[in-house]
Amino acid sequence: MRKRAVTIVGVLAVLFAVAMFSVLPPKAARTEPVAAFEGRVTVRGAYHIHSVRSDGSGTADEIASAARRAGLEFIILTDHGDGTRPPLPPEYRDGVLTIDAVELNTNEGHIVALGLPVTPYPLAGAASVVIEDIHRLGGMGIAAHPGSPRGSLSWQAWDADFDGLEWLNADSEWRDEQWWPLARSILTLGLRPTESLAALLDRPDAVLARWDAVTRTRRSVALAGADAHAQLGIRPRSDTETSGSHVPWPGYELSFRSFSNHVVLDGPLTGNAETDASGLLNAIRQGRTYAVIDGFASPGGLRFAATSGANVARMGDDLVVEGPVTLTASMTGPPGANLVLFRDGQSVGTYSCAIEEQVAGDPGVYRLEAYLATETGHASTPWLVSNPIYVGFMREAPITIDASDEIPISRIPARIMEAAPELGAGDSSTVAVTRVRMGAMAGEPPIVWTFGLAEGPARGQFAAISVPITGGLTAFDRLRFTVTSDTPARIWVQLRASSGSDARWGRTFYVDEASRMVDLRFSDFRPLGAITTGPPPLDQIDALLFVVDTLNTLPGGTGTLTLADVAFVR
Repeated sequence: MRKRAVTIVGVLAVLFAVAMFSVLPPKAARTEPVAAFEGRVTVRGAYHIHSVRSDGSGTADEIASAARRAGLEFIILTDHGDGTRPPLPPEYRDGVLTIDAVELNTNEGHIVALGLPVTPYPLAGAASVVIEDIHRLGGMGIAAHPGSPRGSLSWQAWDADFDGLEWLNADSEWRDEQWWPLARSILTLGLRPTESLAALLDRPDAVLARWDAVTRTRRSVALAGADAHAQLGIRPRSDTETSGSHVPWPGYELSFRSFSNHVVLDGPLTGNAETDASGLLNAIRQGRTYAVIDGFASPGGLRFAATSGANVARMGDDLVVEGPVTLTASMTGPPGANLVLFRDGQSVGTYSCAIEEQVAGDPGVYRLEAYLATETGHASTPWLVSNPIYVGFMREAPITIDASDEIPISRIPARIMEAAPELGAGDSSTVAVTRVRMGAMAGEPPIVWTFGLAEGPARGQFAAISVPITGGLTAFDRLRFTVTSDTPARIWVQLRASSGSDARWGRTFYVDEASRMVDLRFSDFRPLGAITTGPPPLDQIDALLFVVDTLNTLPGGTGTLTLADVAFVR
C-alpha cells in the first residue's frame, strides 16, 4: 500500500513537471549591448515609478538599489501630485541616476510631466490646459497608460498637444489579461520570474495605431512605462489607492528586469547628477530612445539613421530631403530576430538584424519594431520598439493670431452692470470687489477683485464674482477681457443658467503680472457638475462668473485680479 502511494505521488510529480515545462516561458536570451558610436552612448533605465510619496511601497533609495541590481543606470520617479510639491533634485543613489517627475490628473486621463519645476498653483482640469501649463513652465507631457482597460485611467484627449505617450504600460498590460495567462505566470514565477512577467505583455495595437496617427502630424515621443508600485491593491477604491489591502507584487527589481528604456546620449554620463539629468531628459524630449523587453532578450541594442544628400537624421529628427533617402539600421539581437520597418504606421518590410533601404523622398514617418524567432514563443509581441525618424517634414512653428486683430468686434450693450461677490457656503473664504462699475464704453473703470480661500483641507472652498446677464447671449460667440494678477494663477470663467437647476459651463484661463487679452469662445466651455450636459444654451444664460476654487488654487490661497474691458463679442 505504501509502495503504491509512493508510485502515485511519483507519477503525479512527473505529470506536474511535464505540465510546468509545457507552460514555462522561454528563458530570456543574452545579447551583446550596442557599442558606442560617434561618441554616443546608450544608457538603460526605467520610467514611471511610484514611491512611498504616493501609492508605491519603496523609498527613492530602495527603488534605486533595486534598479542597480537589475542593471539599470537611471530611474524616473513619477509620484502622483499636482505639481506644487518641490521635485527632488537629481541625485545618484547607489550609482543610479535618480530623476524626479510627477504624474498629474486631468479630466481626460493622467499625464506625466518631465522636467517640471515646482508649480505656482495646482495643475488640474482639462488636459489641454494642464499641458499648456506644463509647457509654459518648461516641462514635457507624456500621456500615461493611454490604453488602460480602466476608463478612468485611459487617455481621452487625443487632440491635445501632449509631447508623447506610453506605447507600453505594464499596469495596463497586466490588467487586461484573462485568468489563464495570469494563473500560468503565477505558476512559473518561482522558476523564471522575469520571463513569466514579460509573458503577460502583448502588442498594444490600438495605442500604437494612435501614436502612428499623431506622428503623421507632429512629433510624439513614445516610452515604455513600468508603472511600478511594488504593491498590488486588492479592490482599490480609487486610481491612486494608498490605503486598504495590498499584495507586495511585483517587486521593483522584477518590474525593472521585465523591460527598459534605452536612451542615446551624445556622450557618457559624467557623474554630475544635474548635468546628466538635463542631458538625459533632453535626449528623451528629442525622441532618442527605444524600448526593449528584457524578459525576452537582454540587453539588446539599436542604431537607426536616415540620410539624404549631406543631411543625416537620427531617431526623433526631421530629415531634410535633398535627393534619395536611405534608411540604415542594425541591432544586436538573438539569432533569428527580425526588424520590421514601418512607414506612417504601415509595415513596409522585414529584415534580418540590419537594414539599408532606399525609400521615396516623400514625407513619411519611419520607425522600427523587432521580433524574435517564432520558436521563442514571442513572435506576436515586439521585442524592441524605436522612436521615429520624420522624413521630409521640417514642420514650421504655428502662426499665432492676436485675438485683438480679429474684426468685427461687437461689445455688450452700453449699460452699467454690477459685479457682486459670491462665497463658498459655510466657509471663511473672502472676496473684495472695488471699482465695480463695468460697462461697454471706453474708459469704464476696471474690476479689482481680491480673494482669499479658506484654509484647511480642500472641502469645496471657492470665491467668485458674478455679473448678471439680461436677454441671454445668442448675439455673441465669445467673451473677451484684459486681465492682470499679482501672482500666477488659473481662474475659472463660468456661464450660469439658473432656470431652476443652476447649471454651469466653464473653462479656465491663465493670468500673471503681465497684462494680457483673454479671448474665450463659448464653444470651448464644458459642462460642470452632474446635472449639466451639452453646450451652453446661450439663450438661457443669466450670469457670468469669475471663480477661484481648489481645482487650481490651494486652500488658503490669496490673490488680486484686475479685469478690464470685459465684453461679449462676435
